[in-house]
Amino acid sequence: MPKKKTLLLIDGHNIFIRAYSGLKNQDLRNKDGFPTYGIHGALTTVAGMIRKYEPSHVLIAFDQGRSSKRIAMDSNYKANRVKSKEEKTRDEPDEFRPQFDIFLQACYRLGIPHLRINNVEADDIIAKTVTNFSQVFEQVVIVSADHDIQQLIRDNVIVVKPSLGRSRNVKEEVFTMDRIREEWGVDPWRLPEIWALTGDKGDNIEGIRGIGPKKATKLIRDYGDLETLLSSDEPLVNSHHEVVKLAFRLIELQGLDEVPFPPLGNLQFNPSKYEDKTTHTLELEKLFSVLELNSIKERWVNGTLWRDPKIGRRL
Repeated sequence: MPKKKTLLLIDGHNIFIRAYSGLKNQDLRNKDGFPTYGIHGALTTVAGMIRKYEPSHVLIAFDQGRSSKRIAMDSNYKANRVKSKEEKTRDEPDEFRPQFDIFLQACYRLGIPHLRINNVEADDIIAKTVTNFSQVFEQVVIVSADHDIQQLIRDNVIVVKPSLGRSRNVKEEVFTMDRIREEWGVDPWRLPEIWALTGDKGDNIEGIRGIGPKKATKLIRDYGDLETLLSSDEPLVNSHHEVVKLAFRLIELQGLDEVPFPPLGNLQFNPSKYEDKTTHTLELEKLFSVLELNSIKERWVNGTLWRDPKIGRRL
C-alpha cells in the first residue's frame, strides 16, 4: 500500500501563546476594541503551514490542564505556572482566554481536526500520533516552538518552529535529524537524556545545578548514554541519581499513553468551504466579519486560505 503524503501536527496551545505574546505590541482590535492579535496570528500560522506542506491529514493538539501522569510523579511539575485568583486579578485584564476560545471555535467551524483530552498535554497527543501513524506517511511535520518536541524527530519526521506573522525578527526554523545531530551530537531520541541533567526551568523540572546544555551533552557523549553515566563514578552526578531519573521520566515523550484517540480517517483534511453555506460556514463568515479578520476572510471566501493557487488546487 503506498504511503500517504503528509501528516501535519500542530501544537495548538504553543502556537497560540506564541502569537498572543509575540504580536501583543501590534494590538490588533476590531472597531469595538476587542483584541484579535492572538486569533489572527494563530490562524495565520495554521493556514500558512497548511498552504506550505499541503497535508492530506491534519491534527491540532491542545493542552487540557496539567499532565496528570506527570503530577503523579512530581507534584511540583509546572506548579510555577499556576496563578492564584488574587494574582490573576492583580494582573492586566485577561485578553488571552477570550481570544483562545474564539481560536478554538474557528478551528471547529473551519473543519480542522483537533483534539483536547482532560489532563493530557498536547506534546503527549502529538507523540501518540507520531507513534501510531508516522510509518503511514512519507512525511510528518510537527509545528511547535517547544524544544521538548524535537525528541520526536526521525528520518520522516521534522519539527517546524514557525515565524511570527508580521514580526520580521522571528523567522521560521526547520529541525531535522541532520540538524539535531549537528547541534547536539546525538540522535533526537537521546535529547531527553541531556535535558534530564540540565532540568527544565519552564516546566519546573529540577536538574543538576551547575550543569548546562554543553556540559550535559559532553557527559552523554563521553559515557555513551544516560544509564551508563548514572552507573559510573562521575562526581558531577553521583549524588543526583534520583533527581536525574525523575527528570528523564518527566521529559521523555514515549507516545504510549492510554488515551482515547480518533482513527486516522478522522484526521483527513476536508475543511469547510465558504460556498457550502452550512451553519458552520455562515457562523464563520459572521465571526470573521465581526472580528474584522479581513485578510483571513478574503482568503477563505476566494478559496486560497489553504492552498496557494499558484501551487495547488484551491480549497
